[in-house]
This record gives sequence, C-alpha cells and structure tokens, in this order.
Amino acid sequence: MSNRLGLYIHVPFCLSKCSYCHFASGVFAGSLIKPYFRALRREMESLPGLLQTWNAKGNGVADWVIDTIFVGGGTPSLVDGQEIGQSLEWIRNSFSLAPFPEITLEVNPGTVTDDKLDCYRDAGVNRISLGVQTFQDRLLKKVGRSHSVADSISTVEMCRRKGFDNLNVDLIAGLPGQTEDDWRENLSRVAVLSPEHLSLYLLEIHEDAHLGKREGLAGAALPDEDLVADWYRESVDWLESAGWEQYEISNFCTPGRQSRHNLKYWTDQPFIGFGCGAHSYWAGERWGNERDPVRYVELLESGQPAATFRSEITPRRHLEEVVFLGLRLNAGLDLWRCRRKFGVDLRERFGRELSQLAQGGLIEIEAGRLKLTSRGRLFSNEVFVQFMQ
Repeated sequence: MSNRLGLYIHVPFCLSKCSYCHFASGVFAGSLIKPYFRALRREMESLPGLLQTWNAKGNGVADWVIDTIFVGGGTPSLVDGQEIGQSLEWIRNSFSLAPFPEITLEVNPGTVTDDKLDCYRDAGVNRISLGVQTFQDRLLKKVGRSHSVADSISTVEMCRRKGFDNLNVDLIAGLPGQTEDDWRENLSRVAVLSPEHLSLYLLEIHEDAHLGKREGLAGAALPDEDLVADWYRESVDWLESAGWEQYEISNFCTPGRQSRHNLKYWTDQPFIGFGCGAHSYWAGERWGNERDPVRYVELLESGQPAATFRSEITPRRHLEEVVFLGLRLNAGLDLWRCRRKFGVDLRERFGRELSQLAQGGLIEIEAGRLKLTSRGRLFSNEVFVQFMQ
C-alpha cells in the first residue's frame, strides 16, 4: 500500500517587496542564496526519517509516493536555475515519485531566461505559475511589482517557446487605483494569452504587510468592495463562457488542468513544506518553520529543527477544517464520506447553521453534497465561521 504526498519548497528572495505581500519573502543579500539552499537541502534530508517514523506507528502505509512538488516564494525564478534544478534532482534521486508528477515553479515576469527555462524543464518542471497580478504598468508600480506588462507578455511567449503547456496566471482584483476598465482589460489580456489555469484573488489587506499599515493605507484609493464583488461575479460568468471552468473560489482552468498540488490543501491530503516560513500538514499535526531566512539558515547549520511551532489537530478541529476547506471547492463536500470519516452527520451537528445559511442563499445541498452558492462564494468567510465552534 502507498500514499501520495505533496512537497512545497519555499524560496524567499525577491527584487522588491510588494505592498500587499505578507509572505516570508523580501529583498536579501545575494550572498545568502547558496547558504539558504544548503540549509534547504539539509532540512529535506530529514524527510526519510520522518516517513519511517510515521510508518513505524502502524498506519498501514508501506511506502510514500510524491506526486506534486510546488516551488514557491518569494521569486524562485530570481535565483540561478541550477539551484532550482539541483534541488529538484536531489528530490527525484532520494524519493519515490509517482508517474507524471505535477511540478510547479512560481515565476515573476521578467526574471527568466532561455537558460533558466531549460534548467527547469530538464529538472522536471512541467507547470509554471506567473505572478502577473494586473496588466497596467501604473498599478504594478503602485504596489511595488518589479515587472512591466511587456515583461508578462514576453515571459508567457518565452515559456511557450520552451514547450511549457501548463501555465497559470495570477490576477488580483481590488488593487489601489484599479478601475472597472482596468479589470476588463485584464480579462481581455488573459483571453489572448490563453493560460491553462487562472488564479483570481480579491485583494486582502494584512496587518503585517505595508498596505495594511497606516502609512500604506494613506492615499491607497482602494476601489469600492461592492464594485470589486461585481467584477468577480462578472469574471466568473465571462471565464466560464470563454472555456475556463471554476473549480474553487479563486481558481479556474481549462478541462483537466486543476492545480493538483493546491487541491491537496482543500481535500485533506498531507503535504510537507521546506524552507523559511513553510508549513506542513501530516499525521494529525500542523507545523511551521522560522520565517526569517537568516535565522532559518542558522538553525539548520547548528543542527536544530527549522520548525518554530507545532499544533496537534484535535478531531473537532479536523472536522472544522475539512468542512470549510472542502466548501471552497465548487464540487463541495460529500456528506456521506464526511459522516463515514468522522462519525458525524453534518446536517445534525450544524442543523441550525445550515438552515440559516440556506435561507440566506449562501449554501445548498445537492445530490448529497454541501456546496456554496455563487452568492456564498462572495461571502465565504461568513459561511466558514459558522462551522468554527
């Protein structure tokens, strides 16, 4: 018997720090790159022992097979392609990979070359995720992005020339100064570039990001939230009419091109994260690594673990997570499978909440599956909180 496992590798290096970003990333000295990748390799070397410990607990799993790898950041494409290639080669030589694994690399437009793309392809990368965010140079500059619209277009064209046939484009709705015409231009550009996958995010303002601080919000000129919600609704209809299917609140794809790695997060599958700020979910536990890359390197070089917090997932919390993460998917949550897994009938446990949400037009139960409605996807956080007791 085998089980499938996803790996996430975090690369924190950036040319600039975006005003909305709260991830473990930033502008760091180039001299940190090689020590960081040595520390990353050292942390990854702990994985075989971790898997053996899990198997020794009698969980009935004889082997673990890695079927997805996601290299994110930060800007992984900023570093030498050989660093990425060597890390992926080491994983391939050290672990069992499933046939045709999905291997994704995040790329910032304007930071790749033909040589880098050759390194990625030779190392097995078969999916590129492009942080485009928007197609207006003035907005890119306003939020601290280091690329231009021309960079986005040329990077897509370069990836196509190099044979990459599974591209994702990230877009953000609600950026400071963004207008309805800007957003419609974004959709028009996407139609021309024809990526296989599109991630459409509504801007979230985090307190630890520059935009979330008083000086960042001053003069930010954020578009009206109701207007942004209208853009989202119109985008869903337009994308579906143009051949993309929505399979998750923020994600759309052409048939069969869902992000297999991200689906793990929403379907209660295990994943292990390596690198500063990386998180893991496995064997009834969540843990996260030191966020500062300098401190992360120091910990690994001194033989200490990178994790700075661990949290055991209680049965009650596990149920809550399965519900609100599963509801992010358009397919919704299989109530029968949930009952078989947890011994709980959600219609009995959350009867009052489900009734109120249904009356508000936010959820529906169809063919034994609990789903968000189109309106519910706009107010998903209000739905999710009803299952956090």
